[in-house]
Amino acid sequence: MTNATAAITRNLRRLWVAVDADERGLTTVEYVIAAAIILVVLSAAILAWNNGLATKIGELVRTLAAT
Repeated sequence: MTNATAAITRNLRRLWVAVDADERGLTTVEYVIAAAIILVVLSAAILAWNNGLATKIGELVRTLAAT
């Protein structure tokens, strides 16, 4: 193992020990992950609702154009 690789490994271990020991940092990560999941689900629901509205409006326009 070269000196650079050893230094990187040592720094990664220090970082992991700091993150693992700090409950506040871990909680912040959990909040960020939860917020990301909520936003993805919310945007998927909005897109599905929007697609349904677009379909209904398209059908209405076709009906009005046919008459």
